[in-house]
Amino acid sequence: MKVIIAEDDVMLADFLAEGLVDLGHDVAGIACNVAEAVALARLHHPDVAIFDMQLGHGELGTDIADQLAASNDLDGIGVLYVTGEAERVVREARFGHGCLHKPYSLTTLQSALSIVDDIAHGKISSAPTPLGMQLLGLPSGAILPRGQGSVFIAST
Repeated sequence: MKVIIAEDDVMLADFLAEGLVDLGHDVAGIACNVAEAVALARLHHPDVAIFDMQLGHGELGTDIADQLAASNDLDGIGVLYVTGEAERVVREARFGHGCLHKPYSLTTLQSALSIVDDIAHGKISSAPTPLGMQLLGLPSGAILPRGQGSVFIAST
């Protein structure tokens, strides 16, 4: 899959990009703010975009999805939010397919990416939802199998 990343923590973004490449994905770019992420998405039209919820200077990952949706540039892009504030994503995200609670493993990320890509392309995923992942805004009529991780557990 072609993936873009919006993450303001440079070390975390680099680690994530390396992990995605190790998993066989094509990382088309890393952005640290909303404007860069929107530009990357428009330029590369990735299969999946990974957005940190809380970016620097008060910007939010949901702002990226909102801007792309407003200009009709979000179609066909799976949106996976990664955050320590999953409850906030569930509450505030108007666009997106899933939210993965930090910290997460690369195995969990791989499963989440597959599910988000399937949903974005109108497919019914056969993969169980991993522990720490919350599904968002499913298309009407979509039914996904639920695995042991189907219940979202927030850290306290």
